Amino acid sequence: MLLVTGATEEVGQAVLAELGGKSVEVRVLVSDPARLGPQADNIQVMQGDASDDATLKQALQGVEAAFLASEMCPQMTEQHARFVAAAKSVGVPRIVQLSGVGADSGMCCTRVLRWLGLAEKTTQGLASVTHLRPTFLMQKLFKFYSANGPQATIAGPFRAGKWTFVDARDVGAVAAHVLLNPELAGRSYTVTGGESLTYIEVAERLSRVLERPVRYVDITANEARGRLQAAGAAPVMIEATLELWDACASNLINVEPTSAVQEVTGRAPRSLEQFATDYRDRFR
Repeated sequence: MLLVTGATEEVGQAVLAELGGKSVEVRVLVSDPARLGPQADNIQVMQGDASDDATLKQALQGVEAAFLASEMCPQMTEQHARFVAAAKSVGVPRIVQLSGVGADSGMCCTRVLRWLGLAEKTTQGLASVTHLRPTFLMQKLFKFYSANGPQATIAGPFRAGKWTFVDARDVGAVAAHVLLNPELAGRSYTVTGGESLTYIEVAERLSRVLERPVRYVDITANEARGRLQAAGAAPVMIEATLELWDACASNLINVEPTSAVQEVTGRAPRSLEQFATDYRDRFR
């Protein structure tokens, strides 16, 4: 039995998609099952509150390996610590933890990286833990894309630096392979796509795939703050997000492409063009 958490987010959804139909039972803990949609026969949906210790222990009973993921927020460390404590209490042998590139518990100026680093520290003492540290998910491009008007745009405070993107489906595939194969466990994987691109290059490639002009618009941090406020983001998350974007644009945490996807799954990571082709309807 495997357990999957964070299944309503991009990577968690991808993990379930990879595990669906496999010859292993999978339990998914989710607060709102309606957000999952139809699942394969081998996936058992358990509705429950991941902040409740009794619920976590019940969900973890009989589990051989668990995928631990949660939304990015100030409570992330507490959430992961509660999950790890429950896993230890029922004797779960292996955990695959979703973290992020640049995770550093000592980071003073970028709180998201500090949250990630502190969350990783909660797994100390486990028999086997695997940290997945993906770079920037291609799926997040939808948040910056606008198709209004004759020319579509991608707008953000990302400047001219190169960013190493990765498709969430590739991160999910790596997670699923590690869950299914104990010999891959106990390591840290920096999960990336195959190349680094500026946002100008991203826009150019989207233009070719979507067969319409797409332009990158560089905006100030204050403009980005206003957009996040308009989207309803909490003040603490607005500032945390801006800090993260600035760290990335300043090349503080960006990394060169790795071979993790190829090594773990046996295939190359998806390109931006493949991503855009698969999600063409989302860009309209």
